[in-house]
Amino acid sequence: MISLYDQENYSDQSLMVSSTAFYLMTLMDGARDIEKIEEEFFGLSGQRVGLDNLRGLVKALDDALFLDNERFKAHKEALRKEFLGLPSRPPAFAGKSYPAQSGELAEALDASMAGAPQTDPSFLKAIVVPHIDFRVGGDLMGAGWREAADSGAQVYVILGVGHSLTEDFVSCFDKDFDTPLGPMRVNSEFIGRLAENFGESVCAQPEAHRSEHSVEFQSLFMARLFAGRPEVTAVPILLSFSETVWETDHPKFNGDRVDRFIQALKKTADECDSKVVYVASVDFSHVGRRFGDRQALDDPELSRIESDDMKLIRRIQEADLPGFMQDIQTVNGVNKVCGFPALFAMMKVTGTAKGRLLGYRQNVEGDMENVVTFAAMTIGG
Repeated sequence: MISLYDQENYSDQSLMVSSTAFYLMTLMDGARDIEKIEEEFFGLSGQRVGLDNLRGLVKALDDALFLDNERFKAHKEALRKEFLGLPSRPPAFAGKSYPAQSGELAEALDASMAGAPQTDPSFLKAIVVPHIDFRVGGDLMGAGWREAADSGAQVYVILGVGHSLTEDFVSCFDKDFDTPLGPMRVNSEFIGRLAENFGESVCAQPEAHRSEHSVEFQSLFMARLFAGRPEVTAVPILLSFSETVWETDHPKFNGDRVDRFIQALKKTADECDSKVVYVASVDFSHVGRRFGDRQALDDPELSRIESDDMKLIRRIQEADLPGFMQDIQTVNGVNKVCGFPALFAMMKVTGTAKGRLLGYRQNVEGDMENVVTFAAMTIGG
């Protein structure tokens, strides 16, 4: 069986379907009617699924809001308008990926940040922290934030991964983030200045922030560390582009715009009256059946993935952006490093600042079915 769910949370339902039903779904491209789908499936398999069974599958998909039709579009637009009309962004994962109760959450965050910092905070330019589920990687998130807590920065630029970005490669969000511990205050002035320096809007597809966890998880640490300091603010930025973006001529997703945006980001930070620290909220490799791979994992494959990850980490430590790009182009087609856009942007804006590894881990799921890897680092200390 195959489990279907909506990563963007426009639907809160899930469906379990057979491999036959899943294949039938791949024929539902908007160009075929029910009869054509049934006919093509019979021609390929020699089996009749029956029009009534096929209509039942379509109804189940429609009921779950899994069809790209007018019903789904109206539902999506209603949720979009509702989200954009809110005064702040509500937490999407409280009570799911981390405690919803303020006391329990504060205790968990404090435990993750326990210990003495190892970095001279005056030299800190950036941290790399995971955005995997807090219950899995919260300690490494805390390790990075422990280093950043006393950096003296008043602006934290959070470079998240736009897992659902489709309209543009970048999306800032100009509203505070609510958390069970209070707000993460967003720096509207910085975002406005960034748009001026870029020469274009930087807030395309704001609804991509609605259910995106890569910034939300870091907002918890911001709210905990700086609850009594309203002058400390965040700039939430989602990024989504591939390592081949410089080879495309897409009007939005192209290398020239990516480079211009990152230059504008650095210029805006350089012009800021306060110290700016960057937060790359990233995971590294995603390998296994959940990510489209056919084979289950084994120990040699996990060792290969770790070796590939450590090559990238060493490039970051050495501030070797050309080497990082060479390695990412070699491994990304297989390892699917979702954090690439944020890591690239961070390395560009921090220049020659060296890095230090705080921790690395592989989270293996199921019976060696999937693995997600992640790390915590400091840059500039």
